[in-house]
Amino acid sequence: MKHPLSRLLLLLLALTLPLCCACEDGDGSASDSSAAESDVSASVSQTGNPNDVQPEVIDLGGRTINILCRHWGYGGDSIVGFTGEVIYSTEENATEIDVQKKAVVDDISARYHCEINGILDGGDPANDTLSQKVQNMVTSGTFDYDIIFDKSSTLSKMAQNSYLTDLNTVESLCLSNSWWDQNAVEQLSIGGKLFYVNGDINTYDDLGTWCVLFNKSLKERLGIDEDFYQTARDGDWTLDHLIELCKGVTGDANGDGTVDEFDQWAFGTETYNVFVEVLGGGLHVIDKDADDLPYISVKEHPDQLYAALDKIIGFYNSDEVMVANGGKYSQYPNPWEATVNKAFKEGRELFYMCGLINLAAFRDMEDDIGVLPIPKTFADQDTYYHTVSMDNSSYLAIPRNLPNVEELGAVIEALAMKSQQLVTPAFYDKQLKYRDVRDDESAEMLDLMFATRSFDLGPAYNWGNLMSAYYTLDTDYASRFESLIPAAESAMEDCVESIQAIQ
Repeated sequence: MKHPLSRLLLLLLALTLPLCCACEDGDGSASDSSAAESDVSASVSQTGNPNDVQPEVIDLGGRTINILCRHWGYGGDSIVGFTGEVIYSTEENATEIDVQKKAVVDDISARYHCEINGILDGGDPANDTLSQKVQNMVTSGTFDYDIIFDKSSTLSKMAQNSYLTDLNTVESLCLSNSWWDQNAVEQLSIGGKLFYVNGDINTYDDLGTWCVLFNKSLKERLGIDEDFYQTARDGDWTLDHLIELCKGVTGDANGDGTVDEFDQWAFGTETYNVFVEVLGGGLHVIDKDADDLPYISVKEHPDQLYAALDKIIGFYNSDEVMVANGGKYSQYPNPWEATVNKAFKEGRELFYMCGLINLAAFRDMEDDIGVLPIPKTFADQDTYYHTVSMDNSSYLAIPRNLPNVEELGAVIEALAMKSQQLVTPAFYDKQLKYRDVRDDESAEMLDLMFATRSFDLGPAYNWGNLMSAYYTLDTDYASRFESLIPAAESAMEDCVESIQAIQ
């Protein structure tokens, strides 16, 4: 995993070990370092795991490596501060993360004798201009970009259409290294092929992790004495408990005789979070068999899913919950920013289920806020489960048929390793823990959340529009699944066949 609690301890341990710049041979042994690699080895810091395979240092002869990165938050107000993956800002307001990303790029550019450039794609999201750029360059063979950072819902379509490289075929990539998220490596593959992944080279994958924010000041005004953090530590932070806490909180705060988006709310959410809470019960949309092939989970355990949906949808349809995109607020172009996000920012919402990306927009709040894990859907769960958004999270991919891909793989490994050393501490330990959150307990919750992240092929591929069965807030879900599963299975089989045919 990318951020286990022991990460920093392993980093300190690794700093005491000698460095050997080498790549692993097919038999698992390390090849000898060249004289050139030995000359630069002193400048390469150690990594977070003594078993990591160090990337080979290669002279790329001045090659330019171009990065195409989706511009999350473009045109909106609730997602702020994103400057890119690997790409950095040089403006006056550049953050410590930008400083460290620049240090990574400068180091790798010098040692690999290459130039690393990148752009943020802020084009029309409705027409998905980034995906079109990737498709055009692969089909035309122009290859204007070497590395793609995009969301899983579009990368999955690129993979199925043969526009992406199977990362498992790039020998210079060692995806078992600690700078790659091992849950993503394991759970995002299909039939042994992996087309996109995340790790320390990304920051927006962390920000795409879902959580529950709570307003400490409102909690105090409501007279709630419970220590939510201790409840989470004890494993008792459950959906049932959250529902009890929400009772009686929502009300007519402005005295106009109605309860609407301008009043006080117990819980703010969106229809996507039905799935988030389903996964919070350890229930994937798609699981995989022993051959790494996907199957639809609800066919194997419908009773578990339906019990979860009963509880979640019943809660979402209660008077205590404001659902941004549930249909009631369709008059707003962006119902999220106009309702649940606005209510939380103005101190009128006790709990808000959202991505960590929203934290930055709440830095100037007068009220104190805290971070909690996604509650357990079932009280007898052994652990918490956290989803990574299909749309608000970044993954790395390589266009298919790219020339000199092994050279590129070595550079990507080096960027990821160096990012683990410089960017991750700045991002995770300085920004998330001590800039975006305001107390040590919330920082502890972040550790818990990152250690329990789970990746699901269901929302990424959405075969047969199966995810719509989760996002509809009525209790007729059994018939919805029954009607959608045949098309979903057919689409899944076609996708798997297409992926397996990729050479």
